[in-house]
Amino acid sequence: MSTRKYRLADPIDNDNVAVLYRPVLPTAALRLPRLAMSNDDELSSRSVLLNNAKTIEKVPSNPHPRWWLVLPSLLLIILASAADPLLLNDLIVRRYERYYGLNASAGAQRADCRQSMTTLAPIMPILYGQFPSPNQDALQRRPNYNFVQRRPGYNLVQRRPNYKLVQLRSDYTLVQRDASSFNVKNSIATLVPSVVSFILLGSNSDIIGRRPLLVLPFLGKVFRYSFMLIIVSRDLSNTWIIANHALEAMFGSGGLVILGALAYITDCTNEGRTRAFLLTEVMTVVARIIPVLAVSLWLRYYLYIVPLSVTLALSVIGLLYTLFVQPESVESV
Repeated sequence: MSTRKYRLADPIDNDNVAVLYRPVLPTAALRLPRLAMSNDDELSSRSVLLNNAKTIEKVPSNPHPRWWLVLPSLLLIILASAADPLLLNDLIVRRYERYYGLNASAGAQRADCRQSMTTLAPIMPILYGQFPSPNQDALQRRPNYNFVQRRPGYNLVQRRPNYKLVQLRSDYTLVQRDASSFNVKNSIATLVPSVVSFILLGSNSDIIGRRPLLVLPFLGKVFRYSFMLIIVSRDLSNTWIIANHALEAMFGSGGLVILGALAYITDCTNEGRTRAFLLTEVMTVVARIIPVLAVSLWLRYYLYIVPLSVTLALSVIGLLYTLFVQPESVESV
């Protein structure tokens, strides 16, 4: 007896609609879908998928880096640039003193001071218990620096001006004048490129990221201190110093690093931002004081090769850190 096999149709909600079934030839083979796994395997696979989905939801897609990773860059740029005004001013003053033939050593200044004391008239001790008479004129109580009156028991000491001291004072006035003129020229040469770089990089930091604000100033510092070592060792003119500072200003100043560091901390902190800014400001103040004290003590006895070499080493370390260790905090970059 031949049997008919039928294919089941999709269920229909409306019971009044008649469903026609198409008969299937007896020669056609019945193909049933083969189960890929048992029910237990299917349940276990579903539980694994759910667990994976939960773990994926817990891990953020692009987490922010730690905010304190920017502190080494900030500290290195401050340590390298805090003593720059002191070094530059001392270098320029010494150059102009040598130009005018002055000996600015401490021994020479003490010798001039002793010589000035020997050329002056002996000074009578002042007894603070004695008071002048009330009818004495105030003009008579003023010392007369033009001459010394002859008194019994004292020899006449002629008041002659110390022409050497007068010449030294006039030469030091010329030194201060030329040093001030150099500082004005240097400020004008570095003002325009530093302002342009600060505005361009600072306003576009949300697009280009925070790392260029940290990398470029370190690159400019490396160029600056390398050329300063050449200028000091070769005794080049002050024009090369101005050109060197103008070249460094094109890469941005240390203030650009401070701006980038503060923006970096803002990107990486939501809670505890006040604590992060407070710690950063305290470390910044300490880092500004230490180099100034160290360089001021050093310049009392030595010159500029060692301080410039130390600042160059700090700049190289900061450049390598920002290039290979410092992560980016802007997600769109």
